[in-house]
Amino acid sequence: MAGKVGGEVIVTWSNHSGRQRDSGGQINLKVGDELKFGISERTGNFQPNIETGIGILKASNHRPLISNLTATTTYAVENLEGGAELIKVRPRQLEMAIPFEISRILIPTGSGIVELIVYASPPRLLRLELATSALTSSIHLDKASKYFAVLVALCEPRLRGSSMAAVPSVREVVARLKRIDQFKDANRSSINYHIDYLAVHKLPVRQWSKYMAGGRMHSKREALVAFALRFDLVSEEHLSLLPSARLLTSS
Repeated sequence: MAGKVGGEVIVTWSNHSGRQRDSGGQINLKVGDELKFGISERTGNFQPNIETGIGILKASNHRPLISNLTATTTYAVENLEGGAELIKVRPRQLEMAIPFEISRILIPTGSGIVELIVYASPPRLLRLELATSALTSSIHLDKASKYFAVLVALCEPRLRGSSMAAVPSVREVVARLKRIDQFKDANRSSINYHIDYLAVHKLPVRQWSKYMAGGRMHSKREALVAFALRFDLVSEEHLSLLPSARLLTSS
């Protein structure tokens, strides 16, 4: 979406119904513009610019705003650049700010899920010289270490796909990392060692589990992924540490 100017919001969608020729579309919103939208009861397709709608997207000075005009349906807004980050827009909630630069809005219907992609302006950042120094107790992860490669492999499905993607099993992590020289002798025991090291010595996942699961930690792998993605310890740029996914699927 190159060429987007500050304050502009771009909304795109795809219609999957074979009963309608329209395969999708795009609308550009300038600051102050609104897009009231609905869903066709006949085809289940997205309908922009209708008088009686189920939601409104508005371009404000800084962030897009979304309103949910339904009485019973919750919308989910995922951060397409942040793994498992999402916000919920509950029924009747008005002008909720979407904090993501690129987001996917998911609207469940009786015939499926309607998906919108929203491109917004980059967030405003404080000048570096005015920023507070890093916390002396901040988490430090060695990006060249084996344990970090294991953590990236665990996070990969959610970074590449959806926040609902399953966390890989230990066996799958072994297979994913075997192409890296330092992991050519990897097995389940060695990968479990790195997972335990991360959980015990590097990331406070036992404390974190009380926030995500009422004190229960259903899986160390799940807890590590949730913590790493929530606090941006692993991001898309780190996927370059893994072997090419294309090569893996073609082998």
